[in-house]
Amino acid sequence: MSSWNETTVPADDIVMPRAARGHVEQLPSGSFRAVVYVGVDPLTRRPIYLKATARTEKQAQVELGKLLGKACDGRRPESDATVARLLEEYVQIAGWELSTRESNLGYIRRTIRPALGSMQVRKVRGPLLDRFYARLMRCGNLACTGKPFTEHRNVPDLRPDPADPRLEWQQAADRVRAAIRSGRAPTAPRTPRS
Repeated sequence: MSSWNETTVPADDIVMPRAARGHVEQLPSGSFRAVVYVGVDPLTRRPIYLKATARTEKQAQVELGKLLGKACDGRRPESDATVARLLEEYVQIAGWELSTRESNLGYIRRTIRPALGSMQVRKVRGPLLDRFYARLMRCGNLACTGKPFTEHRNVPDLRPDPADPRLEWQQAADRVRAAIRSGRAPTAPRTPRS
């Protein structure tokens, strides 16, 4: 049994352990706590522990076994939480200004939730996020089939036709009007005149 303030994790250890390790420690109150080291948070580089408190040392040993099982399975408390649920909770407490809030809610609604919303948070790993980000860098439309970005935007092709006798700006204006009439390009909301 260790003292309640003993640390056993090296600060520079950033690799998940091959086998979870843990111990039972007695607290100053007389209770016992089971502690299992499960690795290091890759962002903060702080050690991650699963903990459970019990009244007796025997109960703490049982809790230690349960925590070791969870650690070996790669589970954490709230292991069934989805990305959508995490985002909902975060949005409620985020201290965003109004314009930032609207922008971020749009990103979440259009991009993050459709792609990752149903995934469990514990299954979202670096390689998955790297592929997702690379896809977004290629094209922000998740329904994209791989065409270059400019081929499927809602903006019509505005390149002038050399055979057309009209001025270039007239050609472009007519193409924009035609796209708005056909519904291919959204119209801007009308602003009130002052």
